[in-house]
Amino acid sequence: MTDSGIHVSARVGAISPSPTMAVMAEAMRLKAAGEAVVDFSAGQPDFDTPSVAREAGIQAIESGYTRYTPNPGAPDLRAAVADCYRRDFDLDFGAANVLITSGGKHALTGLLLATCEEGDEVVIPTPFWPTFPEQVKITGASPVLARAGEEGWFRPTRAVIEPAVTDRTRCIILNIPGNPSGVMLSPGELEDVANLALEADAYLLWDDTYARLTFEPPPEGCYRRMQDILGHRFVVAGGASKTYAMTGWRLGWAIGPEKVIKGAASLQSQMTSNASSISQKAALAAVTADPAGFQWMTEEFARRMVRMRDGLLAIEGVRCGAPDGGFYLFPSFEAVLRPGEGSGELAAALLDQERVATVPGVAFGHDAHLRLSYATSDAVIDEGVGRIQRFFAAR
Repeated sequence: MTDSGIHVSARVGAISPSPTMAVMAEAMRLKAAGEAVVDFSAGQPDFDTPSVAREAGIQAIESGYTRYTPNPGAPDLRAAVADCYRRDFDLDFGAANVLITSGGKHALTGLLLATCEEGDEVVIPTPFWPTFPEQVKITGASPVLARAGEEGWFRPTRAVIEPAVTDRTRCIILNIPGNPSGVMLSPGELEDVANLALEADAYLLWDDTYARLTFEPPPEGCYRRMQDILGHRFVVAGGASKTYAMTGWRLGWAIGPEKVIKGAASLQSQMTSNASSISQKAALAAVTADPAGFQWMTEEFARRMVRMRDGLLAIEGVRCGAPDGGFYLFPSFEAVLRPGEGSGELAAALLDQERVATVPGVAFGHDAHLRLSYATSDAVIDEGVGRIQRFFAAR
């Protein structure tokens, strides 16, 4: 039976599946076949969900908290998320400004659908998380890439973003610390980007997925200053996945002005209804817990970053900036690529010859790079980096 006569919408045809998920799936397939794969592709902490969240989830099940919640989320969790942002970033939001979603991707999609439409443009600095442009396409708007240079290790400053802004710009996406670069901006640079969005009458959508995994605390008040500049144009997408090692729980949140949040909630009511009630209880326990109890994870990521980066820099010709947070490195292999070779071919060769899974940099907008996750053990880091060193030595 052929599928040549089956119609699918142009919307579906315009978007691409996640390249990171594709690499993870191939690595899992090889592992299931008995291959000794070192997987540096995974975009998730390797730690167990902290006990405070696990126990709250178990209690939710055992107490029968397994039915629908209000569509925008349980009131106590919405209030707790607002309080968490006030505590961590001095941001002024209330419960009515929060929508609980089924993961961070769901939050991003809801915010983009609620603010963008056909003919609009959304500016995305590169390197970018591959989901950003695909979600923009779903809205009917056009993604516009603003290429950051390696000389500043990909910092998405106003100088990078401004050339891409037009009178059609509806939104600027700012992912800091970024995936895959891990870079932050200084308070002055953040204010410059906020003022640019204000001048363009555009939303600034902060994807803060890794904001609580920074190796140094952000300067006090830097995000509040952005909110003060932008007012209702400041929207946030975040979630429990990375900070609390809760990727499989699928629990996120969208934050913004009430009108935008109500619009995103209306969309959610017709697509998924509320996020999992069990996950909401687990997230409530996590966001209301003392954040010092999770700091050890960030400290461990910082230590692992140095270990992996030192090993990669031992390969002649490889360049690699030091991230400010998160759990990825984005090294440049430009000096050691063969003629005509791109990151896709390099990643395929590493997986084929050394069974090391990485994500090609072309997926993030920079084809001389690979993304490697250090959200794994020292033993795995040492084994994988050793295989990469051996691969290039053999060349």
